[in-house]
Amino acid sequence: MGQEEAHSGSVTTLEENLKKAMTEMILLHLLSKRESYIGELTEAIVQKSGGKLRIVFPYSAIYRLLDGGNIYEKEKRFAPDGRRRQYYAVTDQGREYLARLMHTYSVFTQGLTDLLAQEGTE
Repeated sequence: MGQEEAHSGSVTTLEENLKKAMTEMILLHLLSKRESYIGELTEAIVQKSGGKLRIVFPYSAIYRLLDGGNIYEKEKRFAPDGRRRQYYAVTDQGREYLARLMHTYSVFTQGLTDLLAQEGTE
C-alpha cells in the first residue's frame, strides 16, 4: 500500500474500518479451531491470510468478546516459546455469534458483489 494519508474517503481508512469491523469474526473463527493465546492469534492471522491481514493489537476485541460471553480465559500454561500465556477459547454463545457474523458478512458481500456487477449495465 502506498503512502496515502488516512482521511475520510481514503483506501487506508477503508482498510482500517474493515479490519475493525471484522476483527471479532476473525478472532472467533481462529479460536473456534483451537484454543490460543494472543501472540498465536496475531501470527495466525498473518499466516493464514497470506500476509494480507495484520491485526497487531487485538486486545480491545478480545476484551469485548470476553465481556460479551463469547470467549473465556482458559488456565494459563506454557506456550511453545516457554513463557506462561493466557489461552482463550470460544463459548457456545461465541459459536452462535460467529455464525451470525459470518451470515451477515456473506449477505453483505454478496449484495455488494451484485451491486458492483450491475454498475456498468445501467
